[in-house]
Amino acid sequence: MTGLLFLPGCRTFAPEVPDRRPGDFRLGVVVMAPESSSDLAGGDARYIIESDSILRASFGAGSTLDTYPGFTRRLTPEEMDAIWIMTSDLLESNESQRTLSAGQPQSMVKAQRGTIIEIHHNAHDEVWIFDSDDQQAAAIVDALASLAWIDDPNAP
Repeated sequence: MTGLLFLPGCRTFAPEVPDRRPGDFRLGVVVMAPESSSDLAGGDARYIIESDSILRASFGAGSTLDTYPGFTRRLTPEEMDAIWIMTSDLLESNESQRTLSAGQPQSMVKAQRGTIIEIHHNAHDEVWIFDSDDQQAAAIVDALASLAWIDDPNAP
């Protein structure tokens, strides 16, 4: 009797799963707070999440679109998934609000207040601008501040 070797089938591609975080997902957020906002959690901030799960954060004056913050921490896959879900919800509910797309320089963003959210996913870049009072953008900012270990001075 001849021995047979059975190898399991090899899948060369991952099936498309709509709620699954893309492997190239990156996020950049700039918060330009109103001048009346002086506390750390509510002031200017810059957050970057890289596709390798590195979170970078900067707070206070000088935290602009041009800021590249230092390493803050590495996020867990669950934390990355949670941010992706919030981001994909933002994309779906504000589809007509996109302001810039791939190939346009970020220097074209002239906002003075509000939140700028840069999203890279599935080899696609988008830049969105939200008013300071936008609840979905604020929820993402709050989640990023929490992940960056910023205490909320207004918490009980």
